[in-house]
Amino acid sequence: MHIAVDKGDEEGKSFVAYLDFLKSSGYITPPMMDWVDLIQKNGNSSTHRLQPASPERALSTLAFTSQLLKLVYEMANKAQQYVTPAAAQ
Repeated sequence: MHIAVDKGDEEGKSFVAYLDFLKSSGYITPPMMDWVDLIQKNGNSSTHRLQPASPERALSTLAFTSQLLKLVYEMANKAQQYVTPAAAQ
């Protein structure tokens, strides 16, 4: 939700609507869907049950979420270091 809203979607929608927004905006690509779905399933499971996740599942969810954040924010920011502004050309 936070990524989608930060990238221009509105608050108050369902998680699926946010995924659709991120897909249609190009932030989530088809090869990423399997592990983005795991973020959703693990997060949804933890929201509705108080049973703690196994350490393996928690670390996997963290790794998948971290990768999504890196792709959406960090890599785009790093690429901007090498983009020549149009005015300077």
